[in-house]
Amino acid sequence: MRGNIPPYFFWSVWRNFSTWERLFLVVLVVIIGYTLYSAAVTVLGVRRDKAQAERGFYALHRRSMRLQRLIGAAFYLFGIVLFLSLQWSYITVDNSNIPGGILVLENFAIHFIFAFNVFIVFLILHVVAWFVAGQVDHVGSRLKPRDYPSALG
Repeated sequence: MRGNIPPYFFWSVWRNFSTWERLFLVVLVVIIGYTLYSAAVTVLGVRRDKAQAERGFYALHRRSMRLQRLIGAAFYLFGIVLFLSLQWSYITVDNSNIPGGILVLENFAIHFIFAFNVFIVFLILHVVAWFVAGQVDHVGSRLKPRDYPSALG
């Protein structure tokens, strides 16, 4: 872990992650899969003809909202996992020749690498969810004005 250039990718310190951080990364991979699936279904739903798109608007809208809520819930879970892990950063081995402050800073570095990578993934997920919502809005804009408010209700 020591060196002049800190490792920024999670695989460089995977063995140092806590069990909670590893489990969260597995959950995040599942969320990435669902996000990509939702984006693909939305793009295919938007490309349908107008009649099918109007009937499918409700499903597309629900999928878009579900995706946004899932990403939000995952973000809160990330905060819980990060701060749970940070609580253990000050725990060091008593028999070490390395000063305690340096060990604590190295432990913080591991959690910072975890957070850095997860924030990048959340940024990408947010952009994909934004794209999905834009596609759903595009379908909604093609609806008749009298149908659009009832479609959102």
